[in-house]
Amino acid sequence: MSDLVDLERRIGDLERRLANMVKMGTVVAANYTDGKARVLCDDFTTDWLPWKTRRAGGDIDWWAPEIGEQVEVLSPSGLTEGAWIGAALYSDQFSEPEASPDRHTVRYKNGDSIIHDRTDGSYVINLLGPVTINAGGPALIKTPHATIEAQDTDCTGNLTVDGKITGKGGMAISGGDGATMQIQGAMSMKGSMDVDGSIAATGTIMDAGGNSNHHSH
Repeated sequence: MSDLVDLERRIGDLERRLANMVKMGTVVAANYTDGKARVLCDDFTTDWLPWKTRRAGGDIDWWAPEIGEQVEVLSPSGLTEGAWIGAALYSDQFSEPEASPDRHTVRYKNGDSIIHDRTDGSYVINLLGPVTINAGGPALIKTPHATIEAQDTDCTGNLTVDGKITGKGGMAISGGDGATMQIQGAMSMKGSMDVDGSIAATGTIMDAGGNSNHHSH
């Protein structure tokens, strides 16, 4: 009789372990300093468990779960000792952000988003705050056409343009070492130009009225 009772006890323990190997629950507490969280699964709350990340070596990744997020808890032995928090799952509170397999989307709590659509190759980044890109070497952007929509654009260093510069709203130049503006080659201008300073030219300065920088009185 005792052997039968022991067998039933062992079978019951095995069934409980199998049922606890993979559980779904909701994050109820998080310790971001230690990289651990507690999860409410059914009627019990786990101890502090680490969460799974994509990389944790020389290359390292950080994207922490937050309270209210639905996650899976993996317990290889069927016990929460040695368990960890696996992938997150969509829930009624936090539903799927897309309904297409062609879009990869990351939406942040503050409204920022990163969206890639493989059907047309488009990439859209929406950010509420400033953007900083630090590169230790040269940066190259290749595109058939680029548009910058900004009220003001500042370039703190030298600017070299191989093609033509067209200024539709006028041009103002000031400062610099020596001459404020230096032009090598001919200059053709339609419209007026105000100069607060001298104009030095090695060639002829002509206008429609025939005035020249080489004239006598």
